[in-house]
Amino acid sequence: DALSAAEEANRLKSAFLANMSHEIRTPLNAIIGFSNLLTSVETEEEKQEFISIIENNNALLLKLINNIFDLAMIDAEMLDFNESKTSINHIIDEAVTSARMKNQNKDVQIIASKGLPECYIVIAKHRLTQVLANLLSNSMKFTESGSITVGYEYEQKGCLLKFFVRDTGIGIPKNKVKEIFHRFTKLNTFIQGSGLGLSICEMIVHKLGGRIWVDSEIDRGTCFWFTVPYQFTE
Repeated sequence: DALSAAEEANRLKSAFLANMSHEIRTPLNAIIGFSNLLTSVETEEEKQEFISIIENNNALLLKLINNIFDLAMIDAEMLDFNESKTSINHIIDEAVTSARMKNQNKDVQIIASKGLPECYIVIAKHRLTQVLANLLSNSMKFTESGSITVGYEYEQKGCLLKFFVRDTGIGIPKNKVKEIFHRFTKLNTFIQGSGLGLSICEMIVHKLGGRIWVDSEIDRGTCFWFTVPYQFTE
C-alpha cells in the first residue's frame, strides 16, 4: 500500500510539473514574442493591439502563479483564514462592481441578488471574495450573451448561507460535471486558464465548512452553488 501511494504521488507530481510547464510557457511566449515585435510596428493601431495582448497574458501569468501558490499553501495547510465580522451584502456589491469593470462584453449583464436586507457574518472575508471572483471569472469566459447573477439565499434549515453564480452561458456536458473540480481540468482548451480555479474554490469552501456543487444544462447555462455555515451576528 505504501509503495502504491508513493508511486501515485510521484505520478501526480510529474503530471503537475508537465501541466505547469505548458501553462506557464504559453503566456510567457506570447509576452516575449509580442514585446520583441513592438520595436518594429508601423502603425499606432497595431502597437495598441500588441500591448493589449501583452497585458492580457501578463494578467493570465500572474493569476496562474497566484493559483499555484494558493494550491501549495492549501495542501500544506498554511493558507490564512483570518476571520472578521463582514457584511455579505457589501461583499456581493464589491464582487459585482469588480466583475463589471472587467467585463468587456456589452451583451452580458452582471446582476447582484441579495437574500437578506442586511447580513453580517464572521468569516474569512478575503477567501469568500476569492471564491466569488473565481466563479464570476469562470462564468464570464463562457457567457456570450444574457446575464450573470451573483448572490445568496438564507437557508433556515441547517442555518446556512447558500451562495450562487448563475449564468446563461454554454453549459457543461453531464458527463463532464464530476470532473470540473479536478485540478487542471479544462473543458474548452481554446479558453485561457489553468484549470486550477475551481479546484481552489472547492478547497476553500471545504475549509470554510461548506460544500460546492454545480447545476448545468447545455446551451441553457450553469449555476455554481456553495454553502457556508451561518450564525446571526449584530
